[in-house]
This record gives sequence, structure tokens and C-alpha cells, in this order.
Amino acid sequence: MKRKLEYLTSIPGVSLISAAMVVGETLGFEYIINGKQFASYAGYDVVLRESGNFKAKTRISKKGNSHIRAVLHMPSMTCVRCNPTLKQFYNRLKPNKAKPLVALVADQRKLLILMYTLWKNKEIYNAKFEIKKQQKHEALAARDNSLINQSVF
Repeated sequence: MKRKLEYLTSIPGVSLISAAMVVGETLGFEYIINGKQFASYAGYDVVLRESGNFKAKTRISKKGNSHIRAVLHMPSMTCVRCNPTLKQFYNRLKPNKAKPLVALVADQRKLLILMYTLWKNKEIYNAKFEIKKQQKHEALAARDNSLINQSVF
């Protein structure tokens, strides 16, 4: 158990208490099948309210485990300052949202799924993995753009 908690505490901004609380509330991720289910279990799933022509704002459902949401608030604020990948994610979302708290909740959801992934894959957090992944996507996008430009002429 100690070794598995080290996977979660390797994320910059996540303390032992936060990691232990998430693991305890989920019984060690025993019944969680995937990240989407885990986000729904914690109440981070998005609910869309519509009826006819009426369209309300989307919100998180908050029907899930409130203890997990409460314990992830402070680690997500710390991650916004010191975790390179989550900081970049937060800074990308913040200008588009009306309130910075909305971007922080999205950051909490991303942190939660990251914790689940590290636990299941038995890996230590590696910030360079995200950087390599982003560079790969940028290279593919650049290649697609060059193919589009060549076909136009």
C-alpha cells in the first residue's frame, strides 16, 4: 500500500493525506473500471439541462462522493502553481471561463483521473511524458496542415 501511495504522492501538489483520502474513499479503486466512471463517482460529470428552447449552463452533477471533491480542492490549487502540465491546462482554460473556479474544477477532474491512471498502471508521475505527448500532437497537426496546403495548390 505504501508503494502504491507513492505513485499518487509523486504528483507535484498531492500530499500523503490527500492521496490516502482518495484511496480510502474508493476502497483502493477496487470497483472503478475507467477514468470516466471514476469522475462520475466523484461527482465531476457534466450535467446538461435542456428542455425545448430552454438551455441552462452546464454544471458538474455533485451527486457523487463529496469527500473526494473536498479533499481535491487544495491539491488542485497547489498543482496550478507547481505542476507543469496541470498549470498549463488551467492557464489554457481560465481565460475562456467566466469564473476561475470553473477552470479549477476542470483541473480537479484532470488531477483525479491522473491519480487513477497512475494507481492502475503502477507508475510514478512523469511530467516529461505529457510534454512528449503534446509535441507528438503538434507534429501531427503540422504535418496535416502541410498536407492540406499542398493539396490546395
